[in-house]
Amino acid sequence: MSVKRALLLSTGDRYIVIGLNFVTVAAVSRVLTPEEIGISVISLAILGIALSAREFASSSFMIQRPVLSREDIRGTFSLMLALTAAIAAFLVVAAPALASSFHEEKLVPYLRLVSVCLFVELVPIQVVTLMRREMAFGKVAMINVAGAATGGAATVALALTGFSYMSFAWAWLASSTVTGVLALALRPDFWMFKPTFKQWRRIAAFGGYNGAIVFLYRAYEALPLLLLGRVLSPHAAALFSRGLTVCQIPDKLILGGAMAVVLPAFSASARQGGDLKRSYLHAIEIITGLHWPALLAVAALSYPVVDIALGHQWQAVAPLVQVIALASLFTFSFELNHPVMMAMGSIRDMFVRSLIVVPVSAVVMTTAVLLAGLMGAALSLMFIVPFQAFVSLSFVRRRLSLRWDEIAVAVRKSGVVAALTTLGPLAMVVAGRFSFDLSLGQAIFAGCLAAAGWLVGVFVTGHPLFDEIVNAGRIFRNAVAPT
Repeated sequence: MSVKRALLLSTGDRYIVIGLNFVTVAAVSRVLTPEEIGISVISLAILGIALSAREFASSSFMIQRPVLSREDIRGTFSLMLALTAAIAAFLVVAAPALASSFHEEKLVPYLRLVSVCLFVELVPIQVVTLMRREMAFGKVAMINVAGAATGGAATVALALTGFSYMSFAWAWLASSTVTGVLALALRPDFWMFKPTFKQWRRIAAFGGYNGAIVFLYRAYEALPLLLLGRVLSPHAAALFSRGLTVCQIPDKLILGGAMAVVLPAFSASARQGGDLKRSYLHAIEIITGLHWPALLAVAALSYPVVDIALGHQWQAVAPLVQVIALASLFTFSFELNHPVMMAMGSIRDMFVRSLIVVPVSAVVMTTAVLLAGLMGAALSLMFIVPFQAFVSLSFVRRRLSLRWDEIAVAVRKSGVVAALTTLGPLAMVVAGRFSFDLSLGQAIFAGCLAAAGWLVGVFVTGHPLFDEIVNAGRIFRNAVAPT
């Protein structure tokens, strides 16, 4: 399958899943209280750290390996199964102690139920990884959409019928079951689930660095949620989590399905001696031309965006969104750095990078939460994210022989586009006596002004996105033209 076709299928898949997840979050946020959702947030933070152990048998091994044997496939699954069993046993046994440490006994049934889900989801993880390696993104899309639809419908239905915070856990089990059955129906290769540990050293050698990297980052990502849940309340953890969710909307909408294709495509390019530097700079230029304007628009329109996405009971999230969105401007290269470094076999560099940024970030975040609570957690990102971006780009620059001025040239047009995009919404804020709490009508008008400013910026700067818009228009005209 060509990269263009793969990108089309994967993008369609991701956007459908994003849409389903958005509807689910919007619906559940209006049914359950922040306190109820906070219990799920804390549980998922604990799970995130525990599940990082499974990355020591990373499925990425199967994508990155030039020649993949049956022993490699079976060995990867077997090692993941063994690690999953250890994780599940830990969750079942440690659940009461973990619940006691957060003064929340409701964590016990949640953690024990999801320990069952971990076994069920191993099947679709294994099958989907192989499909992605083979760029069979049509089948991957079917599995992902089915899982998202099942999970979303189950979560909302269970929340409406009184399952409260447990709605998320039962929906996870339902989604894992459906995706597992569908994956086996599309690829009934049961031989891959026959245990073998013949290749465990090779898999562990790859997964060693990868697992350590994932553990460090999962621990850091979970840190503010666990701290807020422990020091303040599940309510505070839920507010911060939802603030991050809102600010990730531009990420998910803009990158869409592209990242599912990037690692296989970069790996293929590296094997064939392609120019990764040029591809990387072009990708940054395109991403920032969309990502930066969207984030600034979200920051300016945070109150109506939160009201639409989550409901009025979550208005306390809006100030957090403004801070997090501005900090997120520096994340423009984050999604690209991992696949580029993986494609070049530079996983050790990624591990060293993690050893630098994660401890510093954790210390800053912990200090901020202890001193300033919820807003402190958000404000700390104004240092943490730029720091992580600087270190990450330093490693990528060394591998791709990039100069800082080349990166600056790649993003300069996007900076102008972002500034012009923000003028309209800021004008509405000024006209409203410097109030960001715009009405729905005002927000829609401000959004239209932002879109117009973006189009003007793309045209005036001659941004590469202009050619993409022209090409899209040409394709649309050809599609609707009478034959």
